[in-house]
Amino acid sequence: RNNMAGQPDDLLSLDVLSADTIADTVERRFASRQNATWVGEILLTLNPWAPHASADDAVLLEDYTQGATSPHVFAVAAAAHAELAAGKQYIVVSGESGAGKTECAKSVLKFIAQLEEEAPLPALLLATSPLLEAFGNASTGRNSNSSRFGKLIEVHYSSASASASASSS
Repeated sequence: RNNMAGQPDDLLSLDVLSADTIADTVERRFASRQNATWVGEILLTLNPWAPHASADDAVLLEDYTQGATSPHVFAVAAAAHAELAAGKQYIVVSGESGAGKTECAKSVLKFIAQLEEEAPLPALLLATSPLLEAFGNASTGRNSNSSRFGKLIEVHYSSASASASASSS
């Protein structure tokens, strides 16, 4: 799959897979404001250090609820939510300080909250985020609001599409 700029959406589709071709492709995608790239089922994102589209973007939300597969955190959230009937789903958000992990996790929760308009749990988890951040964030050279603690956010489901309980620790 290639996007409109001719860049592959999935690094595994490169003819030659090496450190140089990966770095070159990711750099070219980032230069064309495409900060996310698939590596098979893994989403690789680079922090653009700029505002990005969120779950509040109705068009983007609609695209991913209708099955869009271009590289985006919403595609990961949609796939995990769709596969709930098959069993537990996990989304791991990892990266260095200032990489955007907290914003990424909030985007996942916003997307799921939009999918489950009648279920308040994902939205309630989002509402607790500023409180948790107030107790554990600090200013660093790269990020004025850097988390100083790890987070485990769990949303438990009673059926394939209805959240029943949630926790954040």
